[in-house]
Amino acid sequence: TDWQEFDRARDGYSGKACTLHTGTSFVEACMAAGLTHDPDTGEPYFGRMDTFVSYTWRGEGITLANLVAAVEAVLVADPNVPDPAAAACFVDVFVCAQHRGVRPGSGTCPNATDVDKFEEVIDACARLVLYATPLTQPKALSRVWCLFELMSAVKRGRPVLIALSAEDRAELRRLLLEDFDRLVAMFTTIKSENAEATVFKDDQGNVVKDDKAMIFGWIERDLGAAGFRELDQMVAGGMRGWLAATAKALVEAEEEAGGGAASSPHV
Repeated sequence: TDWQEFDRARDGYSGKACTLHTGTSFVEACMAAGLTHDPDTGEPYFGRMDTFVSYTWRGEGITLANLVAAVEAVLVADPNVPDPAAAACFVDVFVCAQHRGVRPGSGTCPNATDVDKFEEVIDACARLVLYATPLTQPKALSRVWCLFELMSAVKRGRPVLIALSAEDRAELRRLLLEDFDRLVAMFTTIKSENAEATVFKDDQGNVVKDDKAMIFGWIERDLGAAGFRELDQMVAGGMRGWLAATAKALVEAEEEAGGGAASSPHV
């Protein structure tokens, strides 16, 4: 379902609707109800998170099913992931409470409490997966949350894997071989100051939570007054590393398949 359908009035089966009675995250609600294992195989639904998934719901063709397929494909393809089937992914809409009202007893906000743990989660994860679709204009790279998550992973030396749809993987191969300079420009000319984030308002139109202002504050806190320029360079560096590794793997695959030398993208 689209992110805008996390509204129980519009979608009675949304994650938010399923957790209305608990006020917790979808995962916590499942665990409290005893829904923790596959009844046929006995395999656990949940585990200790080791893979942070950075993504956006906004954009044509961006769905949960497509996200899962892309993440699964990149984990299976990466030789540094020892057991892709055992990977436990952090997907915020399931792990973070979607309720933004203040609890009367504690005065805390369920969503804010969980969101404040993002950096701790990245600390605990072995890798970050960025869902970069569509390839020619990745929506995630225009979202301030995703850029902040990338920054947090790169600062900690966590490898960044790029998850793509089957169509995007085919287009990536074509661009690597035919238009590598364009591909580099797409992933390294980031302008974080222009990134977007959601502004939440109450029924009277008053701003109750401005993610962009909050995250921009974090960026300046971590990177100083020139934080946006530093962030742009940091993200671009992470993307260049991925492009270089991807180009190298493509050349090796072409050589193996053809039994000879293949033309190499100039990284």
